[in-house]
Amino acid sequence: MKLVLVACGTALATSTVVARKIEQIAQENGIECKTVQARAVDTFSKYQELHPDAIVCTCQLEGEIDAPIINGRAFLTGINLQSTIDQLIGILKK
Repeated sequence: MKLVLVACGTALATSTVVARKIEQIAQENGIECKTVQARAVDTFSKYQELHPDAIVCTCQLEGEIDAPIINGRAFLTGINLQSTIDQLIGILKK
């Protein structure tokens, strides 16, 4: 089971949309995946607590994070979406 931490400003609407898209993409590619949402200010502590396989964010992150970080804005705008999906799948299939 892969774990993706999804971060946005308030961990409400934006991260919910992105998290659902990530779960759908993972399912379509045969990857067992769980998402956890976090506010941007809580991302570093959640990272330390959960040790996710990847972090997808729609905001700027602070702190030393040793996990793949994906810019999640593509899930909202559609700009560079396929390359972002490819990046995510590549990380989750490791």
